[in-house]
Amino acid sequence: MKKISVLPSFDRSIKKMNPQDKNQIAESLEAFNTFLVSGKDPFGFRFKKINHNKYEFRVNIKLRVVVKEENNTFYLVLAGSHEDVKRYLRSFR
Repeated sequence: MKKISVLPSFDRSIKKMNPQDKNQIAESLEAFNTFLVSGKDPFGFRFKKINHNKYEFRVNIKLRVVVKEENNTFYLVLAGSHEDVKRYLRSFR
């Protein structure tokens, strides 16, 4: 069974956001959980591989969530814009 774990970097990135974005992220996390349990994509949910063990899913047109997979555990790493995701990937090459 796959588990979801939240990293401190994810918490820090969420604190900077407005309440509307936080609510949208909460809804997307529910869709992500549904995706992990059932294996089926909920309507409008986009999940793609961006590196060998890193993935991202879409919250809205501007926001993304970066997820890292290790040993059947998905770690929520970062929530932010495309630029935030690119900056994160550049620092971990």
